[in-house]
Amino acid sequence: MTNVFTRILRRFAKEEKGTLTVEAVMILPILVWWWVASLVFFDAYQALNVNQKAAYTVSDMISREMGDEPVNATYMDGMGAVFGYLTAGHGTNSAIRVTEIYCEDDCDLDNPNRVIRTDWSYSTDSRPALDDDTIVNFEDQIPIMTKQDRAIMVETFMDYTSAFNVGLDDGNYQNLVVTRLRFAPKLCWNACDENS
Repeated sequence: MTNVFTRILRRFAKEEKGTLTVEAVMILPILVWWWVASLVFFDAYQALNVNQKAAYTVSDMISREMGDEPVNATYMDGMGAVFGYLTAGHGTNSAIRVTEIYCEDDCDLDNPNRVIRTDWSYSTDSRPALDDDTIVNFEDQIPIMTKQDRAIMVETFMDYTSAFNVGLDDGNYQNLVVTRLRFAPKLCWNACDENS
């Protein structure tokens, strides 16, 4: 009886039929997760990339204004719509905040007395406009500027939600682009005074 039982166990140990099926059942969930995770990570990277390119596009468009007409809320809401159009399909709740900044005095990055000021600021959503007190939070992201030189600082915001939960957290993609005005010394908000 023991010999029969031992022979059956040896034959079972040598048997290789069905191993491919067992291996497939074991590895298939890992392959499916890897494939879905690859798609999700690629989509997240693409959304981040599109957001960044759209931020540069909007900033470049605003910097090319001639300065002969003032900008206003309608113009900035239109820029927000352009940003939303450029990022469509890659996220939700897109918004921009545009601030015209200038350097009041000695704007070298290493200077501890560097002073950045705002002319005006506008947000297309509920984020507060920046002023002279809050712009200091962005000073390390603002490049060197010459005294009294002006630039447009465009911040973009977009919520991203992944299609599948593979360990990638949903979040808010934000970009900040500072672009020097190209054709005008400054952009006026709503109306230009004669001394501008």
